[in-house]
Formats: sequence, C-alpha cells, structure tokens
Amino acid sequence: MRDMLDAGVAIKSARLTRALDEAECRRRNALSATKPGLHIGQGDTVTVLETFGTGEAFLVEFKKTKTSNPDACDWLGVLYPAEIEIRAE
Repeated sequence: MRDMLDAGVAIKSARLTRALDEAECRRRNALSATKPGLHIGQGDTVTVLETFGTGEAFLVEFKKTKTSNPDACDWLGVLYPAEIEIRAE
C-alpha cells in the first residue's frame, strides 16, 4: 500500500463511472455502519485517500452529507480503475 501524497501524485478526487446501489454500498463499506438508503450514483465525486500497487485499486471516501467534522464520511471502500475516472488536481 502506498500513500498518494508520498508518491508525489496530485490525485485528490475521482468521479464514479457506475452507480453503487444500497446493497452494494453496504457490502463494500469498510465503516462499521452504513446509513440506510445510501447509494452512490454515477458521476458522484469521491476522494482518493490511497492507491494500492501501481493503480490496481484505490481506497476512497464518499461524503454525501456536509458535516462540521472533516474526518467523517458516509462511505469508505475500495474501488477499481474501471469504476472511477480519476481527476488530477
């Protein structure tokens, strides 16, 4: 596992290229709980936290609701290159 910032890569966000329905969000969520009704739609933006290998997979977080706690997110999980379009910033 390699931290994106340590690698010198300026990846901060990505756009989902396919939707994750409520059941898939619940199954793939690394958090202890998934909010009922949570789904991530095609085109939604996720934040890339880390990359695995040479870009085989990405640890991402999704924030659907605005919160005063910057460390909180609604969904945390691994997505693959076919599921996201990375935006370099």
